[in-house]
Amino acid sequence: QDPERRELLGVSGRTPTLWMLCLHLSNGEAFQLEERLINIDAAPGITCRPLETMGPGLWLLGHVPWTDAEHKISAREAPADIAGHLGKQAGAACLVVERRTWNNGTPVTYARLWHCGANHSLVGHFEPAY
Repeated sequence: QDPERRELLGVSGRTPTLWMLCLHLSNGEAFQLEERLINIDAAPGITCRPLETMGPGLWLLGHVPWTDAEHKISAREAPADIAGHLGKQAGAACLVVERRTWNNGTPVTYARLWHCGANHSLVGHFEPAY
């Protein structure tokens, strides 16, 4: 795997990994492009599953425990390859969610989720903690 991808997950060159690119559709239209790197040692069985009917995220949630996670949300312009998968022009505005999960300090997965910017917004509802 690409050293830059491994760095995103925080694993060495000796760690077996699986890199996936998944296009999620809604009503026949591109809804999300998922780039995902999985630590195979932390997700035993992932390479034996057909992930065409159940995406890797859902499979991981049901089969691999995690103890902590991190989300990074940003606005980015889609590079040409990403834009092509989403059916947009290169440079289109996208909402990007990057997610990392660990199980007791062991990296499990890194995902970068691309959404067409005009179709998404973030809303938070909060209450005071006193």
